[in-house]
Amino acid sequence: MNGERPDAADRASLTTVLVRADRAALAAFVRENVSRLSESDVLRCLRHPYSSEPVVAEVLAWAGFLSSREVRKALALHPATPRAEALRLLEDLPWRDLVDVGRDARAPAPVRYSANRRILEKLPRLSLGEKTALARLADRALAGALLDDGEVDVLAVLLGNPRLVEEDLTAWLLVRHPKEAQLVQLTSNERWMARTAVRTAVLLSPRTPRAVALSLLTSSLRPVLQRLIQDPSADPLLAACARTLLEGQGPARVRRSIDSSG
Repeated sequence: MNGERPDAADRASLTTVLVRADRAALAAFVRENVSRLSESDVLRCLRHPYSSEPVVAEVLAWAGFLSSREVRKALALHPATPRAEALRLLEDLPWRDLVDVGRDARAPAPVRYSANRRILEKLPRLSLGEKTALARLADRALAGALLDDGEVDVLAVLLGNPRLVEEDLTAWLLVRHPKEAQLVQLTSNERWMARTAVRTAVLLSPRTPRAVALSLLTSSLRPVLQRLIQDPSADPLLAACARTLLEGQGPARVRRSIDSSG
């Protein structure tokens, strides 16, 4: 990338240096050899456990290295990169690299926040395939926007993302504006519907299709049924069936009420 490329002997020497180097030795090596390092060499130095401010400063000083997307990402992730420089390095990164920065615990919190904010700015311009890929990888900070996106395919993938938490999903169900197709998709997910809080939120959401809500009644806890009865905005049939269950008349009576409703 800069100057003469290292030959095989040089690479063996670099490997030896990286294996043996402490903080001072690594900084000295980069300072003395930065003009001869390749992109892969620079990345190895930046990712070294003893990589520190002097190493970052040497790399930042060579503009040629910053033409590499991988180097820019590695610098943005590095905790020793000056904050202003790290934020500037995010500007030209594609969404996939921004996802890596946003969910990497090594990066300072403001840098992670900025990376996620840039993804949110790009979200309306992403294709369905890109949004689906993003849903699989995204940090928790992006979950709300992906839920609000309204795409059933995106939701289906997001439900398998380990960073999605119950609190975010239930808040979306009760406060935001889920689409009917999304609610149907969620109710087909056994893992999430096994959670009482999520099942209850689906039942209480005014946007849940009546048939779906009625199917959840018999597995609902008593306080949930009482809440339905007392909610003036609740579906009248739903409230009536909840009252039937509370009065101890059983699921069979509820099923007859459902059948008679058409």
